[in-house]
Amino acid sequence: MDSKAVGFCGVVAVLGIISAAAGFAGEATRVKPTEVYITRLGCIYPSSPALAFGVISAIFAIITQAYISVTFGGCRCCRDDPNSTPISKLLSVLSWVATVIAVILLFTAAGLNNKEGGQVDTYGNITCYVVKPGIFATGAILALLSAVFAISAYVTVSEGQQTTTYPPVGFPMCASFDPEKNPVPYPPRY
Repeated sequence: MDSKAVGFCGVVAVLGIISAAAGFAGEATRVKPTEVYITRLGCIYPSSPALAFGVISAIFAIITQAYISVTFGGCRCCRDDPNSTPISKLLSVLSWVATVIAVILLFTAAGLNNKEGGQVDTYGNITCYVVKPGIFATGAILALLSAVFAISAYVTVSEGQQTTTYPPVGFPMCASFDPEKNPVPYPPRY
């Protein structure tokens, strides 16, 4: 693998790990149902950094996908690249799908974690909303999988590229051609 590919894979891996780490930190610091106080006026939520961790994780997932798109050359799945294979196109689509789902989960969990108030039903009972366990973690795993899929797509396209030192040499093809009498210099001189 050349230094360009190693650099690309390294940057995508670091961005994916930062996104996943922030998502797991959001999962660890989310508001739990036992931490919410219920009063006559509504729900009182404790202060939690889960909102910031969820937003940071989602933003880094978006940055990762933007970096991949800019470096890899736009819409990877739709372009007619001679080195692109169906597997690389599938991995590219999976990377985008994982990013979109991760961002939706992370922003939703961050927003619900910071919800104030509560809902009063017809009987006067107050219902307080908290993020279910595993939402931040699922978003973090999908953000990391997005980076893994993108690296895999890049590597499968990079491996398909053949580098040649010399261009192909064409030999005259006819019945009267004798390569011993008319040698073609190798490498050809231009």
